[in-house]
Amino acid sequence: MSHPHPALASSVVCIRVNYSDVDRMGLLHHAAYLRYFERCREEFSRRRGGDYGAMEDAGWLIVVVDVAVKYRLPARYDDVLALEVRLVSAGHASIRFDYEVRREGDGALLATASTRHAFVDREGRVRRLDAELVEMFQRPEQITRRGEVG
Repeated sequence: MSHPHPALASSVVCIRVNYSDVDRMGLLHHAAYLRYFERCREEFSRRRGGDYGAMEDAGWLIVVVDVAVKYRLPARYDDVLALEVRLVSAGHASIRFDYEVRREGDGALLATASTRHAFVDREGRVRRLDAELVEMFQRPEQITRRGEVG
C-alpha cells in the first residue's frame, strides 16, 4: 500500500484487544484506539533508545494537539492488531505520526489515523526540538519486536 506521506521512521506494534476495551456489542471502543496509538508511540521511542519518562525528566513534554481517525472496519475482543506507526514529519517544535491498524491473520485495514504533537516545557511554553531529539526519533529501530505489547 502506498502511503500519502513518506515515513522518516516506522515501527509495527502488535496489540491484543482486551475485554476491557470492547463495548456491549463486543467491538473495540473508538476511544481505545487513542490509547493504542499512545502505546505505539511509546514503543516507537523505546525501540530507538528513547524513554518518555527520561524526556519528561529533562523537561521535554510531548502534548497531543491534533488527532484524526478514520474507522473502516470493527476490531473485536481477542483480535490481534498490527499497528504501523510512522513518523512523517519533525518540525521546529512539533512532530506528526500516521497510523494504520490491521487485523493480524487476514490483514484487513481497520483504521487509519494521524496525530500531531507539540513539545513544551513544564510551564506549557513551546520548546524547539534539538538535533539530538530529532535524531533519536529518526534513527532505525535498535530493538525490533512484532510480539504483542501489553
